[in-house]
Amino acid sequence: MQRNNFKKFFTMPVSMVRHLKRNALAADLSPTENATSNEFKKHLQNEVEREKTIQQRKKKKRAQSKELPSSTNKTKLPSHNKKEKHKQTDPEYEIDIEGPLRKIKPYHFTYRTFCKERWRNRKLIDVFTSEFRDREPEYYRKTIANGSVCLNEKTADLSTIIHNGDLITHQVHRHEPPVTSRPIKIVFENNNIMVIDKPSGIPVHPTGRYRFNTVTKMLENKLGIAVNPCNRLDRLTSGLMFLAKTREGADEIGDQLKAREINKEYVAKVIGEFPETEVVVEKPLKLKEPRLALNVVCQMEDEGAKHAKTVFNRISYDGKTSIVKCKPLTGRSHQIRVHLQYLGHPIANDPIYSNNEVWGSSLGKDGQTDFDTVIAKLDEIGKSKPAKSWFHESFGYSEVLRQEQCSICDSDLYTDPGPNDLDLWLHAYLYESTETDEETGEKKWCYKTDHPDWAHAI
Repeated sequence: MQRNNFKKFFTMPVSMVRHLKRNALAADLSPTENATSNEFKKHLQNEVEREKTIQQRKKKKRAQSKELPSSTNKTKLPSHNKKEKHKQTDPEYEIDIEGPLRKIKPYHFTYRTFCKERWRNRKLIDVFTSEFRDREPEYYRKTIANGSVCLNEKTADLSTIIHNGDLITHQVHRHEPPVTSRPIKIVFENNNIMVIDKPSGIPVHPTGRYRFNTVTKMLENKLGIAVNPCNRLDRLTSGLMFLAKTREGADEIGDQLKAREINKEYVAKVIGEFPETEVVVEKPLKLKEPRLALNVVCQMEDEGAKHAKTVFNRISYDGKTSIVKCKPLTGRSHQIRVHLQYLGHPIANDPIYSNNEVWGSSLGKDGQTDFDTVIAKLDEIGKSKPAKSWFHESFGYSEVLRQEQCSICDSDLYTDPGPNDLDLWLHAYLYESTETDEETGEKKWCYKTDHPDWAHAI
């Protein structure tokens, strides 16, 4: 069990605690808020019951497999799992550490993926041009026309349609973006799980342009073992992550996360003077633009909407920014970032949600904005325009196109990333079980990290 000293970080005067509790209680008296809260509880309960049913089925299936005759277990049965058969294999690669950056030299790679639900019954070329933004549409048209893309091991063309279960393979000369060279800290480890403190700016697992510059691949390279994430953090978010070393470890933590049997707390540095009273946001979220990972507040009846709730408490205010404790009661993508933006207090260095060139002076408060304009402007970032944020509004350098192509594959080359590409003032500092030990009365487990450098002024 890991219990770092974090008490000082979140100590506040008793009078303020009472003040917060009184205001939170008063807010609960509103009939409208009570109705909203009841609706949220109903959605949450349904989700938990659904996950527990899945867990029971999994346990029953495992128990049945253990009861199979020993003679059956001795025979290695042929695998009929398509994903296992077409498992991704890794080529050799080289790592360069250049000061604050970890770089991977370009390498040849065959990318394999199965059809996602939103790709079904669409043209292959339309999926490539709408889902992947690291290359221009003309590159994908040329690549498909040249026969470098296959569907179910057969050469695809510009008229190919993708269906459920289809395997897509794409031969590429890959250029991975650099990530921070800050180390991954191990907070706790046993035979089944590993708990780490993830640095900001590193993706959790292979995705998009990233493969070997990811947490799972870095640990595999360093430790020689494959680990699987039980929870996920955004690329820019830092803090606690659970990684399973065995199936038992994955089930132990994964089942608790899905059944909402874990308390999670984050800390963020936001724009302006956050309210002293506790603030609760119960607003559903949806993915607005997959290519840009843009998530927005929406209505529950909207397609793709997922209920979401976050509780916020201010810790300090320095005259320009506030340090805020964030407790997400659901785990939606960008949940804390979008809910803070909705309140008018986005994270101060958030390159998506606090860029006033994209959102205007209101920075998307109350969800009031022209999303077509926002999407068009965000699509330019990392290409013709550098990433910016409220805090780094005029920062000198960031990742943009170099107006230069690779001599091997003709793909566009990029400059190195800067602070807006690698850092976000959002940190997962505490995960703990909601269950208590019958003998000690303490939580069954609790993991914490030290607070990040940007929060040392607390």
